[in-house]
This record gives sequence, C-alpha cells and structure tokens, in this order.
Amino acid sequence: MTTNARAFLGIALVAFVGACSSAPAPSAAPAPQPESAPEPESAPMVEPDAEPSTADAIFTVAQAERGQELFRAVCSECHDEADWTETGFKNRWEDQSVFQLWYYINDRMPYDDPWSLTRQQVTDVLTYILQLNDLPAGDAELATDDDSIDDYWIVWATR
Repeated sequence: MTTNARAFLGIALVAFVGACSSAPAPSAAPAPQPESAPEPESAPMVEPDAEPSTADAIFTVAQAERGQELFRAVCSECHDEADWTETGFKNRWEDQSVFQLWYYINDRMPYDDPWSLTRQQVTDVLTYILQLNDLPAGDAELATDDDSIDDYWIVWATR
C-alpha cells in the first residue's frame, strides 16, 4: 500500500470515528410509505373478563343433540336434567376451566363404569350441559383434545 493510500485511510478512519462519537445526528424524516402499504395494526387490548368462555358459542347444536341422545341412553339412569342446571351445580363450576368439568365427567361417569365413554361422547354430553344452561351454540364443534377444551372458562351467563 502506498503512503498516500495509508494517509487517506487514516484520515477517513479519524473522520469516521469522530462522526460516530460526536453529537447525535439530526433525526431524519420518516421514509414515505407507498400508498398501498397498510398502516401497522397494534395488538388489541385484552380485557381480563374477555377470556374465551362458554358464553362464546363454543359448540354446535348438532353436538349438543348427540349429547342429549347419550344423556337419555346412559346418564338419565342416575341424573335428571335439572341436576345440571341447579344453582349448586352452577356455583361449583362457575369460573372453572371447561376441561375440569370435562375431566370430571370422563373420570367418574357413568358411575358404574367410569372411563367407558369416548372423548367425543364426553365432549358431546358436556355441550348438552352447556345447552341446558341456555348457552349459545355456534358454527364450530368443541374439539375433543385437552388443549382445545382447556382454552375456555365456564361462565353461565352470556355476554
């Protein structure tokens, strides 16, 4: 490298270091956005009481009807429909995870043969209970996997 090239690089390096350590550069105007670019959306604020719940139409009418058929064939031997709509029942399960009630049914019913119902049957009976309590039906069935069921909280009143 020639002496002139070294001198030039040295001067350029000193100028660069000096520019980086001096006063902050004036703020640049924001770059213009193309007209077709949408404005970035901010995340919606989530209200504490806006968590997904049984009031959000989490089952279908067809699913609850299957649950009603199973109730009449199996559950009605020990239970009356009123058992699932009484104040004591509602108070016991209010603000609990839907999965907790689902698991309770799966783990204990029918009384003489627990764990004999399929996941779909337990889910269908659960949706029938929700329907008995005047909760709204929607367009999609409540799934049978643990994670989907556990997404919702039991709230007996509709929003």
